[in-house]
Amino acid sequence: MDTEMLVGCSSVHLSLLDCLSKVAASDAEVLIIGPTGVGKELYAQYIHEKSPRNTGPLVPINCGTLTSDLLSNELFGHTRGAFTGATANRDGLISAAETGTLFLDEVDSIDPASQAKLLRFLQDKKYRRIGETCLHKANVRLIAATNTDLEAAVRDGSFRSDLYFRLRVFPVRIPPLCERPDDTEMLTMHFVRCVAEEYKLEPIRFTKEAIDRLLNYSWPGNIRELLNCIRYLTLLHSNHPIRPDELPLLYWNGEEPDQEERASNVFDMRRPLQEAKRELIAEFERKYLDNALLSANGNISQAARNSGKPRRAFFELLRRHNIDPQQYRA
Repeated sequence: MDTEMLVGCSSVHLSLLDCLSKVAASDAEVLIIGPTGVGKELYAQYIHEKSPRNTGPLVPINCGTLTSDLLSNELFGHTRGAFTGATANRDGLISAAETGTLFLDEVDSIDPASQAKLLRFLQDKKYRRIGETCLHKANVRLIAATNTDLEAAVRDGSFRSDLYFRLRVFPVRIPPLCERPDDTEMLTMHFVRCVAEEYKLEPIRFTKEAIDRLLNYSWPGNIRELLNCIRYLTLLHSNHPIRPDELPLLYWNGEEPDQEERASNVFDMRRPLQEAKRELIAEFERKYLDNALLSANGNISQAARNSGKPRRAFFELLRRHNIDPQQYRA
């Protein structure tokens, strides 16, 4: 999926794109702030494509998946013999992004030691590969993104204030989908066409009641949840318009289905109580795991922490429900 997915007709969405088009013309650092699932990398790509650097590469890196040593190695590269297993020189992602844009996602996850290294690089755009003494000059633009409150992280000491202010030359807030209700239907129809083409299947259709449910749902997983919803429904390959009870939505965020729909979708009173109970629990677990992985961008450790379960127990639940966390990674 590319920036064609940045679909919308709301004034909020159009103002945001106009703002990003203006900042794209410069080399100023941009800090993209927004909840998980709003497409922060797509907006970074939009800035890159609108900038004079669009002939160069856009190189993304997810800081949340890397330890301190791995992050330094990924960013700066290393020389042969710099550490055990370094059998050849290797350029880092800063070098790979030369003349283009480096996108640091989940920048809030960077540990203090790496924060100091990143700040030093941003000050003069010079760096050393691990095991090397000479400096390299980089010609890159940096865009960072976070789904947390970095100001609070600065206040509690987990994020350097000097790095924060260096990154937020131009801060941009991406609103959640619930603040863009005018865009939901347009995004839905766009995803229906794109996913059908991707899977080489017929586009799905919706009843009016199903469309109303989609438009009134709060989308806690934002645009990623909407896209995954359309993927799920398209793969079902229904030969009839989608009904509200067929939508794979989460109801534990304050939006309850009516009693008739709940009975038809979850309970079947003709079956034994224990069988119906097991099915209800399994359905809840699947939806909970789905949303936990969406919120953590496929990071099992983070999802387990957020859910309050040990990582091993959380992983066992994923295995039991045959859920692949790789599919949730951007």
